[in-house]
Amino acid sequence: MKKFTLLFVVFGCWLGFFSAHAQPLSLKSFSGGITEIVNLNGTLIFSASDGATGLELWKSDGTAAGTVLLKDINPGAAGSSPVRLIVVNNTVFFAANNGTHGVELWKTDGTAAGTVMVKDIRTGGYDSTPAWMTDVNGTLFFRADNGTNGSEIWKSNGTEAGTVLVKDINYGSAHGDPQYLINVNGTLFFKATNGTNGAELWKSDGTSFGTVMVKDINPGVNGSNMAYPSNINGTLYFAAWQSATGSELWKSDGTSAGTVMVKDIYPGASPSEVSFITNLNGTAYFKAYAPNSGTELWKSNGTAAGTTLLKDIWPSPDANGIPGFLTVVGNQIFFTANYYDTGRELWKTDGTAAGTVLVKDIDPGQNASEPTSFAEMGGVLYMSAKTAANGFELWKSNGTEAGTVLISDLNPGAADASPYELTPINGVLYFAATGPNGSKHLFRLNPCVAPPAPNLGSNGQNKVTVTQNAPAVVLTVSNCTGTLNWTGPGNASGTGNITVPTSVTGTFVYSATCNVSGCVSPASSATVIVQPVVNNPNPGDPGPVVSGNFEGYLDKVECSSIRGWVWDKNKPNTVLKVEFFANGNSIGTVDANIFRQDLKDAGKGNGVHAYSFPTPQSLKNGQTYSISAKVYNSNYTLKWAPKNLTCPNGSRVAPESAETPKPFEVVVLGNPIQGDQVTLEVRGAEGERLRLSLTDLQGRTVAERHVESAGAIERQQLPVHQTAPGVLLLRVATLREVQTIKLLKAN
Repeated sequence: MKKFTLLFVVFGCWLGFFSAHAQPLSLKSFSGGITEIVNLNGTLIFSASDGATGLELWKSDGTAAGTVLLKDINPGAAGSSPVRLIVVNNTVFFAANNGTHGVELWKTDGTAAGTVMVKDIRTGGYDSTPAWMTDVNGTLFFRADNGTNGSEIWKSNGTEAGTVLVKDINYGSAHGDPQYLINVNGTLFFKATNGTNGAELWKSDGTSFGTVMVKDINPGVNGSNMAYPSNINGTLYFAAWQSATGSELWKSDGTSAGTVMVKDIYPGASPSEVSFITNLNGTAYFKAYAPNSGTELWKSNGTAAGTTLLKDIWPSPDANGIPGFLTVVGNQIFFTANYYDTGRELWKTDGTAAGTVLVKDIDPGQNASEPTSFAEMGGVLYMSAKTAANGFELWKSNGTEAGTVLISDLNPGAADASPYELTPINGVLYFAATGPNGSKHLFRLNPCVAPPAPNLGSNGQNKVTVTQNAPAVVLTVSNCTGTLNWTGPGNASGTGNITVPTSVTGTFVYSATCNVSGCVSPASSATVIVQPVVNNPNPGDPGPVVSGNFEGYLDKVECSSIRGWVWDKNKPNTVLKVEFFANGNSIGTVDANIFRQDLKDAGKGNGVHAYSFPTPQSLKNGQTYSISAKVYNSNYTLKWAPKNLTCPNGSRVAPESAETPKPFEVVVLGNPIQGDQVTLEVRGAEGERLRLSLTDLQGRTVAERHVESAGAIERQQLPVHQTAPGVLLLRVATLREVQTIKLLKAN
C-alpha cells in the first residue's frame, strides 16, 4: 500500500532526485480533475474542479499563486462544466451551464467581469449544446440547437446580436447535424444533411445563400458520411463513402467538379477506412487498409498514381501496423504503430520508406508503451507513454533512440500519472496528470537551458553600411548549433542565413534567436544600412595622374571635420591635395597645408602637411557612412581608413560641444608694430599645443615659440628688435588649423 501522505510531502524532492532533466512543477492539485486547457495570450484557461466549486473555469499565469478560479459560473458545488474551449480573436469561447439557462455559448477575456454568456440560444433553461467550435478568419462557427430549427450551423462574433443561425439546412425542426467543421483558406467545410441527400460535404461563407452542398458524393438518402477532414496546402482532403467503393480518400477544391475520389485504395465496395489525414510539406499522410498489407501508413500527392503505401510496418496480410496519432514535428511525422517484436511503440517518418522507422522500444519486448497525448514544442515531441516499471508518465523525444527519454515519474512506481492536455506556451509545457496523492495536478515544465544569443552579423560585424545596389549583404552566425529563427522589416521572418537586398535605401534591423532542441536563446540583432550614392559637389578637373612616395593618415572623422595629414617623402615641402569619399563616392577635396609641429619634429619636411576638411551637410542625416581618403588623382589611400561616420539628422554641432572647439582666432594688439615686440592673443585653442612663428618675406625666422597648453585667451609677445622695418608674416598653428597674418614693422 502506498504512503500517499508521505509521497505528497516529498514530491518536490523526489522530482529533483529523479533525473538530470528539468522537472515538472505542480502548480495546484484538483481533486475533481482537469478537462481542457487552452492558451489565451500566454495565460492558461482551463476547466477544473478543486472539490469546492465543481467543474468551473480557471486561469493560471504559470505560478502557483497565479493559478486561480476565474469565475464560479454555476455557484456552489454543482459546477458549470465548461467544455469545447477555443480561442478566437483573443477570446475564449466555450459551452457551459450556469444552472439557469442550460448548456449555452459563453466567452471569457481572462477576467471574471469578462466571463459572460454570449447568448441564450435555446431559451427556457434547455440546452442548445454548442459543439464543433471552429475559427474561420476570426468568426466562431459551431453547431447548436435552438429548439425550433434543430441542430444547425451557427456563427458568432462574440456579441448576442452577432450570434445567429447561418442556415436551417434541414428545414424545420429536423436536424442538419453539422459535424467535422474545418477552415480551409477562409471557407468553412463540414458534413451535414438536408433530409434529402443524406450526410454530405457542405461549405459556407457565413451567409445563408453561401451555405451550400458541395457535392452529393453518394446520391440518395444514405450519404457519403464525410469524415476526418484535413487542410493540405489549401485543398480539403477527407474520407467519404460510396456504395461502389466504400470509404476512401477524397479531395475537394470547393466545387462539385473539383470534388473527386483520389484513389480506391481497397478496390471494390470494401472500405480502406482512411483516417488520421496529416499534412507534411504538402503531402497527405494517413492510415488506410489494403488487402495485401493490412492497415498501414500511406501517403498521397493528390493523384491516384501518387497515392501509395509508404511502408508495411508489420509485413503480413493478417497483421496490421495500425498507425495513429500522426503529429508533425519539424520535417517529420511522429506516430504510433504495432510491430510483433515491440507492441505499439513510437515511430517516425520523413516521407520515405527508409526513413519510416521505430524511434525506440520504450517498454522493451512485446509489451506496448502505447504513446499518446502528443504535443510539439521547440522541435521536440512530448507525450505520455508507459513502462512496466513506471506506468504512464511524461516522456520526450528528439527523434533518436538516445533522445527519447522519461522526463519524470510523476506518480512514483508502477502507478500511472497519465499526462494529458499537453499545452505548449512560450517554450513552457503545461499539462494535467495524476500526482502521488491520486488527485489531478496542473503541472508546468520549463525544459530549457537557453543557448547563448547568436552572434548575428556579416564578416563579424553587426552593423554594416553599403551603398544602394551593392551586392546583397548576408548575415550569418557561427555559434548556433540549432535552428536560427529571424525576423526583419515588414514582418519578414525565416530560418537560417539572412540575405539582405540593397535595392532600397534605409536602415534595416534584423533580430534572431537560436533554437536548440526546443530551448530558445536570447535575441540578438544586426543592422544593415543602405546609403544613397553621394555625388561629388565639386569634382573639378582631375588633371594628370599623380605619383609619389606618399605617407598619410586619416586621423579623425567627426561631424564637424575630417582631419589627418599626408606628405610626399620625395618632395618633403610640397603641399598635397586630399580627396575624400563616403561609401566610395567622392565628397570633395582640400589642401593639406596646415602646419603641425609634431610632423616637423618627426622629420616630415617643414611640417605643413595637415588637413582639416569640413564634413559636408549632406552626410548629416542620421545614416552611417564609410569615410576614406586618398591623395587626389592618385592610387594612394591614406592609412587608418575607412572610418565610420554617423551624424544626427541635420546636425550642426553647437559651439560649446565637446566635438567642435570654439572658433580659432588670432588677434594682434598693434599693427603696424611700433616697438621692439609684437603682442598677440589666441582664442579658441584652450588646452591645445600652439606653434607661433614670425618670418620675413624671404622665409627667414625672426621669432618662434611653442606653447604646450594654451589658455582660454593665450597672450604672447614675440621680439622684433633685431629686424629691419618691413613686412613680416605671423603664423599661429594648432594641430587642427593654422592662421597666417601679415604684419608691418614701422621702425
